[in-house]
Amino acid sequence: MKVVIAAWHLAQFNVGIGRYTRSLIEAISRVDSKDQYTVLTPKAVSVSLRSGRVQCVVTRLPFLRRRGWEQIVPLLHGPYDLLHFPYDSCVAWKRGKFLVTIHDVKPLLYPELQPRRSIARAMEGWAVGDRMKKIDHVLTVSEHSKRDIMQYLGVPKDRITVVYPGVDGDWFTRPQAFVPSGAQYILSVAGADPTKNTEAAVKAYAALPNNVRNKFRLMLVGDVQKQSRVRQLVHQLDVDGTVDFTGVVDDEQLRRLYWGATLFVFPSRYEGFGFPVVEAMAAGCPVIASNSSSLPEVGGEAALYADPEDVTALAEAMQLALSSPQLREEMRMKGIERASKFQWERTAQETVEVYRRVAMGG
Repeated sequence: MKVVIAAWHLAQFNVGIGRYTRSLIEAISRVDSKDQYTVLTPKAVSVSLRSGRVQCVVTRLPFLRRRGWEQIVPLLHGPYDLLHFPYDSCVAWKRGKFLVTIHDVKPLLYPELQPRRSIARAMEGWAVGDRMKKIDHVLTVSEHSKRDIMQYLGVPKDRITVVYPGVDGDWFTRPQAFVPSGAQYILSVAGADPTKNTEAAVKAYAALPNNVRNKFRLMLVGDVQKQSRVRQLVHQLDVDGTVDFTGVVDDEQLRRLYWGATLFVFPSRYEGFGFPVVEAMAAGCPVIASNSSSLPEVGGEAALYADPEDVTALAEAMQLALSSPQLREEMRMKGIERASKFQWERTAQETVEVYRRVAMGG
């Protein structure tokens, strides 16, 4: 079987789609010794491949952005048995079966996240037409996303397969000699996306008693620091002195932040899967997450949950965990066990099974 993977997002390590794409490709190279894979990228990217049967091919089209690139480049590498877009998009012409990973339907639920109208997007829509007639099968990352895809996109149940993503083994390998430096802190990871609901984390933190805030700082990781509304909120709530903005960090820095944190808080309104929750658990950090979308499905009984719109409930969950070392240790152990169920090798094996089934017309 010849598989072509269009990996436009491969270089974006700090974006969920980029993390999914890279880890899936690397895991496929470890588990599949039968099939041939061509990974297409718009620029050179360092990827750890264990097998010569998986090859990265750089194809630059300087005058075209993603939408144009993904229409043309896969055609240059056909015919193939199966083309996989590990993100939500579509081709106008295909030279084999076509599989797409739809991680979530967030843009349909939150119109402010929909891409801006553009000539390129309009031309793509005209060329593609009804994309569900072009897509042979859909992969998704949780049962919750599957239900949303069925409801909002009208994809039949038998054309969707759930394959959970994994967590890299490095997240579990906390050094024995690791000792957190500096003050104790509560960690929250978020980007500029307003559905990440960082304001709720700040408000809940501000609602904690003074003596708790004096002991535990709040550390906000990611490009949320660019959001003036969050900085203004921190100032308005008079917690400037105990809230830190780190900006975007690499994986090694992020792991160390998880290892050193007393508690991880993730009040997101909507997640197709929720990588930060699994990564925090794998790193041995107790997790408080919102009770919305896929997060209870992913976190199971290892996390505490709160309504993302109920700041009081979130603050109470934080206070409960911060006041009980015994509870945090129980959450830590349950979290490691829960995270161990999400392995990239398993993700890759199940994905390859879907490739073969779809390629054979199933």
